[in-house]
Amino acid sequence: MTKTSVVRGEWPPGIPYLRFGSGAPLVYLPGLSGSPHLPSRAGLALQQRLLAPFARRRELVWLQWSQGLVAPVAMAQVAAGAAAAIRSHLPAPVDVVGVSTGGSVALQLALDHPHLVRRLVIASAAYRLSDHGRLVQRSLAAAVHTGHTRRAGAIMAAEVAASAPAAVVFGAAGWLMGPSTFAEAGAELLAVIEAEDHFDVGERLAEIAVPTLVIGAERDRFYSPELFRDTAARIPGGWAIVYPRVGHLGTTLHRRYHRDVLAFLDGP
Repeated sequence: MTKTSVVRGEWPPGIPYLRFGSGAPLVYLPGLSGSPHLPSRAGLALQQRLLAPFARRRELVWLQWSQGLVAPVAMAQVAAGAAAAIRSHLPAPVDVVGVSTGGSVALQLALDHPHLVRRLVIASAAYRLSDHGRLVQRSLAAAVHTGHTRRAGAIMAAEVAASAPAAVVFGAAGWLMGPSTFAEAGAELLAVIEAEDHFDVGERLAEIAVPTLVIGAERDRFYSPELFRDTAARIPGGWAIVYPRVGHLGTTLHRRYHRDVLAFLDGP
């Protein structure tokens, strides 16, 4: 496979995937999305651009873990689907990066299927949502359930900002883009939000036996610096990095993000 080629497909039990880049496999579990399907052409180009520093050194295996989910579903069931795909198609154990809600899935994966994970990176996620984060996602679920796509877009976009002025601008942009962003939103998104609402593995983190890096933002509205640090502290061999003056979106866009992740994955 060349560095520029992209392979699309689906692995049982219904896990769509993208594969691009070269090197040892790096499983990437993305965050909450308005669509349960693989990215469109424009979305794929954006993902390739954002993940290019990883793909130059690793084969990115991008798993869309939310397709086909129907409430009620627990995070353990979500992680089991990803585990089945990894077990059957990749040379486990593999390195895993989980972002936002994908970070919740990644933590559950490491807890329930430890033999599949070599090293674990949790970005913009922790062992549970903050109280504010839960309220935001419940508001998002209500907007999606009632078909208010513009409101859903505004809620999601505003909360990834780092400051109140930025939240106003982001929220306005999200309102404009809501009908397209959430055009396919439905049962899968509502099922994931419900699962994450109940997600709390704080008492189990000591079971994680693989090196783990938790990366978060000082102004993340879904979590908090304390939650990021506490998550790492409860994991034997856990380590936390909190980027100052950025919000939820700013974590994976931070100039140090790719360097920090790769240094951890390739380190001793």
